[in-house]
Amino acid sequence: MNMNYYELLGVKNTASKDEIKEAYKKQMKKWHPDINKDENAVGMSAKINEAKEVLLDDDKRKDYDLYLTKKTEENYNRYTQRKNERNQNTNNSEKEQVYENKKVTKWEYLKDWLKYGNYSKPRKLIGVIGVLLESILCWIIKVLLILFSFICNFVSYLIRLLFSYIYPIVGIIVLLFIVQCLTSGFYKVLDESPQIFNSIIVMILMFISSFILPLISKLIISPKVFDVLYNKIDIGLFKKCVGYKD
Repeated sequence: MNMNYYELLGVKNTASKDEIKEAYKKQMKKWHPDINKDENAVGMSAKINEAKEVLLDDDKRKDYDLYLTKKTEENYNRYTQRKNERNQNTNNSEKEQVYENKKVTKWEYLKDWLKYGNYSKPRKLIGVIGVLLESILCWIIKVLLILFSFICNFVSYLIRLLFSYIYPIVGIIVLLFIVQCLTSGFYKVLDESPQIFNSIIVMILMFISSFILPLISKLIISPKVFDVLYNKIDIGLFKKCVGYKD
């Protein structure tokens, strides 16, 4: 069972000694081997005793709190995919792979930050609100990018579908325009029938756009764009919200 001493006793990290003693008695009534015949009772009672011994000793508790704070910072590094110095200096690829597998999520880090961060409750509340807002913002950006990409592909499909039906008509119009230009001159035809020239230009631009729009779509939802959104925007705003400094 992966629980820290505070979680094991069911108290907050700001609990007083009296609260810890009371919580210890409550947990031992539940897990004492003479009462609880569960196969895990012996191990749990030993851990509960260990938790009491550490948390009721001022020096040991101080060291343990520092350990939890350090662990929270390491979780942040995993969340941001940032390796610690030990991982940076090692050439052991297996260790690096284990590190990546243990990478925590934003919400796991936020949970640790709320439990062990040395901040006031109002500051933590502001941090939570900020994280929620930046998460919603990033989610909206992602949805808009995907939606715009879908629109680009859909419009490209419609244009190509339209041209598959009208390309004979477009060809005849272009041919007639060329013939008129050869017989009467380009500028004269342009002055007398500007609508035909404008229509041809519009159709040519539409046809070209049917090839450009899918390229724009691929660019919008490319891994590079989402990498910038994650590493520059999402993590950057998250750091501001929880007051993390590199």
